[in-house]
Amino acid sequence: MNIKTIFSISLLAAAVTACDGGGVTLAPSTTVTNSNNTTNQGGDNSGTTNPCASYTASGQTLQGSYDGTNCTYSSTFVADTRPLTSDLVINDLPDDGLHIFEDSLFVGRDVNENSAAQGVRIPQDGEGPTLTIGAGAELAFFSSQDYVVVTRGARIIAEGTRERPIIFSAVADLRDGQATEADRGLWGGIQINGNGLTNKCTDADRQSTSSNPHNCHVAAEGKPNTYGGNNNAENSGVLRYVQIRHAGFEVVDGDEVNGLTFNAVGSGTTVEYVQTYTTLDDGFEMFGGAVDLKYIVGVNVGDDAFDYSEGWAGDMQFGLFIHTSGGNRCIEADNTGDSRPDDIAPFTKGRVSNMTCITSNVDTNNGTAPSSKGDAEGPLYREGTYFEMYNSIITSSADGMASNECMEIDSAQTISGINSGISVASGNVVACTEALKASGFDVRSWWVNGGNAVVDAPANLPANVIQGLSPANPTAYVTAANLTDANGTAINVNVFDVTRLNNNFDAASAPALGGSGSSSFFEAVDFVGAVKEGDDWVSGWTTGL
Repeated sequence: MNIKTIFSISLLAAAVTACDGGGVTLAPSTTVTNSNNTTNQGGDNSGTTNPCASYTASGQTLQGSYDGTNCTYSSTFVADTRPLTSDLVINDLPDDGLHIFEDSLFVGRDVNENSAAQGVRIPQDGEGPTLTIGAGAELAFFSSQDYVVVTRGARIIAEGTRERPIIFSAVADLRDGQATEADRGLWGGIQINGNGLTNKCTDADRQSTSSNPHNCHVAAEGKPNTYGGNNNAENSGVLRYVQIRHAGFEVVDGDEVNGLTFNAVGSGTTVEYVQTYTTLDDGFEMFGGAVDLKYIVGVNVGDDAFDYSEGWAGDMQFGLFIHTSGGNRCIEADNTGDSRPDDIAPFTKGRVSNMTCITSNVDTNNGTAPSSKGDAEGPLYREGTYFEMYNSIITSSADGMASNECMEIDSAQTISGINSGISVASGNVVACTEALKASGFDVRSWWVNGGNAVVDAPANLPANVIQGLSPANPTAYVTAANLTDANGTAINVNVFDVTRLNNNFDAASAPALGGSGSSSFFEAVDFVGAVKEGDDWVSGWTTGL
């Protein structure tokens, strides 16, 4: 084989620059170009077959550098300033090898408002490149400013298995083994941008033009990239059996990269068996769109485990959220936020069933893994959001199930939605000392009359709602076979039949709770909480439990 060595200012740089249409700054490095026109970026492959991911740009194949164990990808391979424009496949490596990225992994070119005004088409529903990640693959990043972004029209297909989950984390965690429960924000996280609806755009913005299917462009948090559109059914890919660990990046307060962010992502996207662990900000966050999520886990998140706003109109079933130490809310739901009026359409209305929310009663900046994001609490519905919550358990692992707010309602429009029947809670159990909170609204009567149970008297706590839950065992999560208070008295709650819900719903209308329903998402259940005894879907693929 004819092999010649080329340094960083090379024909490779020229070829890639021509392909990417912009200047490139290269650090001194060595590349090896083989006779088959394949470029390996540094490293000594020692004659072994290189299993690193590769793609072709302008007739040149770029491939990661293999050191015999790990694959390393420099900023000349991919970065926020050099996004992938071709499909890329990342497979599991032998001997627990890692795919190490020295910069961000951006999939597809971002088309912002300025580019669209110049006639550049916004890619739609799979028109962009696809990032495919095989079961068992582990991706590692160096810095909180390095993260994964899937742009509008691109896709990510990350399908792990229970035995071989896909892991996204930091080099300090996966390579160095130095990450602890307190180490949040060691790398950025994952953002997926879609062409779905967001109430940051108007109906006029969502109309097509001569050159584009819409004119909705919302700046995402973090590095410059854009989301929004008019297709709430768009497919941005598959996430199945995936761990996202030690992620998060705060640009400024209110501009943060979460563990997993869905920006106007459509319901054609599949999200199942995904865990966020020890994140700096939120675990899962939805800004608009209608993506659905099932079998998800958030453990030791620094802010909210499950946060949504901007008109998100999706469903979630089987969600396990545990504050092992510092952290804020299990759910934070807003219609608008950012000091905008509460009554902007399309309205936010998430439908949640079979959630287990375990708070820690740890206040801001306290605990073994302190967080500055707020006190540990349960769900907060506010700023005009509507909601439906079914068959869920909200409790505390603290001594005597002491807690901050376990269920809180705030804002006039949110309370109005409850009074008009738009927002519904049924089949839920809250067991903690500060169970229910609302201002100017009889939240306790509404809760009990809706078919929910509340246990908050100290004499009746701790209740038996989660098997083995205690201060010494805060990560217990299986629903107790028989729900009782501390005195052995049964906690009576009727499981709500979520199969009666419809597939397509109007966020600003009361749900149709009669009839057979048409939902293809919600599964029939005979228990409350996320995990039933004898059917532990959490074990085997998660971490920190």
